[in-house]
This record gives sequence, C-alpha cells and structure tokens, in this order.
Amino acid sequence: MMILKNTVKWPFYWPGWLRNAGLLIIGIQMGTSFTSEALTFMVLYLPIMLVITFLVVLFSMLTAWGLSKSTNYRFSTALLGSFPGGLSQMVLLSEEVKGADQSAVALMQTIRILLVITVVPLLVTYFFPRDTNGFLQVIQTPILEIPLFYLFLLASGIIFLLFIIRKIQMPIPYMLAPLISVLVFNVLTGNPFHLPVALVASAQITLGAHLGLQMKGMRALLSARSIALVVISNLALIAFCIALSYGLNRFFSFPLLDMFLSAAPGGVAEMAITAYAVGADASTVTSFHLFRIFFILFLAAPLTVYLLKKRLQTSPEL
Repeated sequence: MMILKNTVKWPFYWPGWLRNAGLLIIGIQMGTSFTSEALTFMVLYLPIMLVITFLVVLFSMLTAWGLSKSTNYRFSTALLGSFPGGLSQMVLLSEEVKGADQSAVALMQTIRILLVITVVPLLVTYFFPRDTNGFLQVIQTPILEIPLFYLFLLASGIIFLLFIIRKIQMPIPYMLAPLISVLVFNVLTGNPFHLPVALVASAQITLGAHLGLQMKGMRALLSARSIALVVISNLALIAFCIALSYGLNRFFSFPLLDMFLSAAPGGVAEMAITAYAVGADASTVTSFHLFRIFFILFLAAPLTVYLLKKRLQTSPEL
C-alpha cells in the first residue's frame, strides 16, 4: 500500500471500521501475553523495571530532541518516531497529534526495528556471555475452547471499556480496551487463551494496509542525512542499553545478558526469541518488555500526546 500510494495517482480508500477491527484483534492478542505469571514477575521486579523503562524512554526523548534540531522533523514527529513502543502503536498515536508526520514516524520506527533485529542478536551471540536459565512456558487455550459465558463476559468488558476510554479521550481506544479486558480476564479466570494465527494475520494485514495509506510523501523523507541521523540515534540507544545493563550487572549483580535483552529497544516477540536462542531467561526478558509496552501505552504515550497538544496550542511550530 505504501509503495502504491507513493508511485501511482489512483484514489485509495480504506474503511475506518476495518482499521478498528484490526486494532481490536491486535489488542486482544497483546492482552493474551499478560498472564498471571507475567504480572506476578512484574510486581516482584517493579523497581528495576521502572528504572530501566524510565531511563530508556528518557534517552529516547533526548535523541528525539537532537533529531528535531538536526533535521527538518518537528519535535512531535521525532519523539513519536523515537519511542520504543512499536511501529503500529506509534504511527497510530501520531494520527492524534496535529502536525506530526505519520510517514516520518513510520520510517523512523521501521529503521529502529530493522536495526534491533539485526544488531541485537549479533551482539548477544558474539559479545555477551551465555546463560543457562530456563524458559517459562505458559500453556494457552484456543479461544474457541473457552466457555461461551466467559466469552460473553469478555466481550461485554471490551465494549464497556471501549465506551469509557473513548469518553475520556485516551489514544488508540480500540487497542487499549481489548488489551485491558483480556488482562483482567487472564487474572480473574487463570485461563489464558490464544487467537487463531489466521485471525491475527488478517488483523495485521488490515492494519498494515491502513498504515501504508498514511505514508505519503516518502520520497522527501528519504534524504541520506535524515536516514543517517536516525540510524545513529538508534545505535546510540542500543549503546545506552548496553551501558545500562553493565551498570545493573556491576552494582546489583543482575545477569548481564538478561538485562541487555530486557532493556534493548525491540519488540516482545523478537527479544523473547533472541533470549531463547542464546540461553537467556526468556520469561524475564518477556516480562520486562511487556511492562515497557504497558508503561508506554498507558502512561508515557497518553501523557506525551496530551502535552504535545497543549504545546501546539501555544507553539504551532512544534
């Protein structure tokens, strides 16, 4: 969709209800990761998770400020493009901030993801000592095997939360409502489930098509200077995560490999797979990244959007 949007002059249209349906499914899928075991781990390691997440987000904000001063990106664009909160989530948030360039945010997030999935596995394979910790496997039930009464309660919870979240004007309500509902469902029932792969893939396609149509004017963004600076800022973030993991290992004796993969600005799936492949504690890594998602989606991102909107009222050039 992105290629067609930027190469041909056809009139494209993607229904909003398809975008929202995709977000609902993705939100449910993300919520299935928040099991009772993961939440218990988060509570036990809450202080260190807060420190790592806060410092990574703060460093991302500093690199965003530097990018806004060194390129033609507005600070709002650079900030949303630098947050390690996921490509789709950050692009969707950029839709709610007037003046933020969705195409630039998507490009910056894509570069970050490509760097993380290539550089981080390379670093942990050749430069970090391996560990032999186990991998916590949580058994999940197919959603079609969940009792109808439970499904009715879950659907009712999603509808109720969707109404509340839209009422208080939180960002991306169609993703947050199912995520919170499934999280509560997992804790109360102790019966985590998973969605069919085909359904999740369909949701990714609908959401990807929507995001692709938002990416216009890509040619103007593909300057060598801008791309080089984005690459440098992301490499600096990875280097900062290495320094942070060394500090935690040195002063608190936390496993070096676990801490680096927990701090690395990658996605949950990518970092969990990397952890499993190199012998790190995948349950630790997964829990840290789930906490970061929770922190960014429910605190950092809404607060950022609110502050940017406030600043735009007084400084339209932001």
